[in-house]
Amino acid sequence: MFFFKHYFSFIFLVSILIFCSCKNIKNEDNDYTKEIEVIRFEKLFFEYDFDSISSLKKKFPYLFPDQFTIEDWMSIYNDTLRRDIFKKSEQVFKNFNSYKIEISKNIKQIQSKFGSFYIPKIITINNGIDYNYNIVRSDSLLFVSTDCYLGNNIHYESIPNYISTKMNADYFVKDIIQSLIEDLIKYPNDRRFISKIIYNGKIIYSMEKMTDFGLEKIIGINQENINWLTENEYEMWEYFVKNNLIFSTDISLDKRFIHDAPYSKFGLSIDLESSPMVGKWIGYNIVKSYQKKYNVELKNLVTMNEYDLYLKSNYSPRK
Repeated sequence: MFFFKHYFSFIFLVSILIFCSCKNIKNEDNDYTKEIEVIRFEKLFFEYDFDSISSLKKKFPYLFPDQFTIEDWMSIYNDTLRRDIFKKSEQVFKNFNSYKIEISKNIKQIQSKFGSFYIPKIITINNGIDYNYNIVRSDSLLFVSTDCYLGNNIHYESIPNYISTKMNADYFVKDIIQSLIEDLIKYPNDRRFISKIIYNGKIIYSMEKMTDFGLEKIIGINQENINWLTENEYEMWEYFVKNNLIFSTDISLDKRFIHDAPYSKFGLSIDLESSPMVGKWIGYNIVKSYQKKYNVELKNLVTMNEYDLYLKSNYSPRK
C-alpha cells in the first residue's frame, strides 16, 4: 500500500505535464455511452498477461513512470491482497456501462445550466484503498479509485465509520460529478470563514439543482443529521455570530465545521449529538436565501463574490 500511494502521487504529477494539451472529448447527443471516455486501467493491468506488459506500457506510457522497474510492477501484479481487492472491485463494477451512462446524463444536465465545458478522460484504478485520494483531478484526467467504493468490505474495517459508510458504489457517480462541478466554481480568494462556507453552499445548491442526488448524499450525511441541522440552524448561526467566527480567517474552523468528521466541534456538550459539516449547511442556506430573493441563473450565481452574496441574502434563520 505504501508503494502504491507514492506511485499514485507521482502519476498525478506526471499526468498534469503530459496531458495539459489534450483535446476535449467530442460529445454525441444521442449516445450516452460515448459522452465520456473511460479507461479501466486496474482491469487492464490485473487481467493482462504480464509477459506482455510492455505493450500495455506502450499504450499508456503516462501510467508507467520510468522510475519504477519491471520488478516493482511485478510485485503489485502478483500481490495476493491487491488481487483480492481487484476481484472485489470487479464484482461491484461488473456492469460499468450503467455507471458510464449515469455520469454522461449528469454531465448533460450540467451543460444545460453552465454551457459546454472540458470533460476529462476518466481513468479508473486501484490505489490501495487510500480514501483520501479516491478521486484526483489533473488538467485533462480524472483518476477514480474503484477500490474506494466496495461497500461493506473486510478491507474497510480499520476505516472510521463516518468515512466507510460513503465508500460504496452509490457514491461513485456522485463523487465524480461533484469533482467536475467543483472545477467550475472558483474557490474564493479570501480566507474568511463566511466565504468558505458559501463556496461550499454554491456546490451543494448547484448539485441539488443539476443532479438527481438527494441532499443527504450530496453533503454526505444522513436524515438524522438533516433533522438536527434543521432544528438547530438558528443556534448554530448565533454561535458563529457571538464568537466572531463569520469573518474569521482561522483555518482551524475548516476542520471544526467544514471538513468531514463524525460531528462538528463547537466545544460544547452538544458536540457528540451534532451533525458534521455544519458550515456547509449554513452556506447552503445562505445561498438558498439569496436565490429566494433574486432567483438568478445558476451560472451567474456561482460566479458571485461570496461576501456580496452574503450581504444581499439577508440570511436570518428563524428561532
